[in-house]
Amino acid sequence: MGRLIKVLVVLVVVLGGAALIAASYYFAPVIKANQRGVVMTGEADQEKNLTVLAPGKHYWFISGYNPITTTLTSIEISEKELSLSDSANGEDSGLLLTTKDGDRIRAEFTVWYRVIPAQAGLCLAALGDGDVDKIVTEIITTTVREQAAYLDAGTFYDGNVQSGYIESVKKDVDQQLLTRGLELTLFKCNKLHFSAALLKKVEEIKKAQAIIEINKVKVKAAAVAAQETEEAAKGRKLAALQEAQARKESVIMASEAQVIAAKNWVAAETIKAEIMLVRSKAKAEAMQIEAAAKVFSGPEGERFLRYRIADSLAEAWSQRNHNNAVSDGIGLDGMAIGITSLSEPVR
Repeated sequence: MGRLIKVLVVLVVVLGGAALIAASYYFAPVIKANQRGVVMTGEADQEKNLTVLAPGKHYWFISGYNPITTTLTSIEISEKELSLSDSANGEDSGLLLTTKDGDRIRAEFTVWYRVIPAQAGLCLAALGDGDVDKIVTEIITTTVREQAAYLDAGTFYDGNVQSGYIESVKKDVDQQLLTRGLELTLFKCNKLHFSAALLKKVEEIKKAQAIIEINKVKVKAAAVAAQETEEAAKGRKLAALQEAQARKESVIMASEAQVIAAKNWVAAETIKAEIMLVRSKAKAEAMQIEAAAKVFSGPEGERFLRYRIADSLAEAWSQRNHNNAVSDGIGLDGMAIGITSLSEPVR
């Protein structure tokens, strides 16, 4: 009897284990790709009691989940789009923003957000079973209105200011959502609707600016014209100075040419005078030669030449002997002999 009881107990245990394994296989929860599973072992508001499960099938007692002591909650991590609007019926899209100067602007936003996959447990701990879309909408609406209250409507009209405003809002909202395991994936302002009064004021400002720009162009044109006139005057003055300088240089060159011509004339006249002098000398010498020829022609001329030749020979003989023929007592005969010797040709 006791042996039968033991067999029954073992059979029950085996069958129970098999049933549990079968239940774990067939009833194991499946986490989809766009979900994360959060296993709660205690209070859901305590992040330390939460474990995030990746997509897939999670068997009991093997993957950290068991249906006895824990609770499994699936969290969507897909991106979701929010519609920010004040109007319930959707007639006027967008949010109504009040600026610093009391003007009102209607802004149309495009907003997408998601649960950060690794922070699914934090999101469940922070928000619980609350409406996540509503909470995110309230956070964004509050932030965009608070940021707009620091700007004037006229300043808000500037595109650079709008870009800075969007970046500031996105940064502030991201910080708030991050503490809840959420993040913005897209946040942009599609269109801003300004009041008629502001648009009229902006148009007046544009017209005034256009007039100012036109006047600036006119002033620049006048300045250019004045500069051109001044440059023309400078050009005329420079041309006059250049013409005067050219005239001066012409006069100087003419004077130098006259001086050179005068010098050339003097040189030419000097050459002429020298030529005339040479001709005169040549003519005089010719006349002297002709007169001498006339003088020494005939018997008288021949006798005169002989006397001259005799004197020349006597003087030559005297110089040769370095003495005076008369004082040395040589006499006429000695001189005749000496002269005769000088008259003889040298062999």
